[in-house]
Amino acid sequence: MTPQDIRERTFEKAVFGGYDMGDVDDFLEDAAVELENVQKENATLKAKMKVLVDKIEEYRASEDAMRLTLLSAQKLSAQIEADARARAEKTLADAETAARSGLEAIRNETEREQQRLKDAKASFARFFEEARALCSRQLDYLDRASSALPAQGDDRAVDAAVKSIEASVARMPDEPDPRIDISPELGKGGSQTPADDVTHLFSIGGQG
Repeated sequence: MTPQDIRERTFEKAVFGGYDMGDVDDFLEDAAVELENVQKENATLKAKMKVLVDKIEEYRASEDAMRLTLLSAQKLSAQIEADARARAEKTLADAETAARSGLEAIRNETEREQQRLKDAKASFARFFEEARALCSRQLDYLDRASSALPAQGDDRAVDAAVKSIEASVARMPDEPDPRIDISPELGKGGSQTPADDVTHLFSIGGQG
């Protein structure tokens, strides 16, 4: 029912009794006005409710978008953190591996150098022993030769002594030149040091 329906409603006149038509018309007008006001207010409330519903839907959509954005940000943050941790662990592992490898190489090189030094010292010691023995034998020969010389002024005895020494020297076995191979220790390609280099090697030994 609308206000217009109320205004247009008519009633049959009663023969006896009944209501006053003026009062009925007034009441119907008041009812129509009140109903019209109620309908207007209802329409206004519906319009406001629609706005509120639209706002709620908008807020709900925004909330869902924010929730999805937050979840995406959390996942991205977790992924970034995991990637950074994995890269850090790999970098640390690579550094530890490189450090161990370098330390092992240094240790091996140190052991090789120590062994070369030890071998060089042993080779020099053998060389000095051989040189000392050679010098001792040469001094012994000189001592024996000097004791065999005759007194001064006896030329025939001197000649005989010289011939005797020459004969003794001719009968002496050839002394091998003392040689020492220190090339593996010094890295000089396998050359040997003959007896002629005794002075040089003694000088090296004195500096060492």
